[in-house]
Amino acid sequence: MQLNIKETWSKFISDSRRILVVSRKPTMDEYKKMALIIALGMVIIGIMGFIVQLFFVLTGLGI
Repeated sequence: MQLNIKETWSKFISDSRRILVVSRKPTMDEYKKMALIIALGMVIIGIMGFIVQLFFVLTGLGI
């Protein structure tokens, strides 16, 4: 059974309101942990890219 536009919009608004009520601003400690995890992920991805590039350069498969 398909909902009409008004019911769909009403459900979206109620779901969004519930999310906003439950959510909260992260503490400084949580923010620092998230920043550290994101930075470590970026470093790991950068190292992996460097290793792949180094492999292609050393094997002569690169351009």
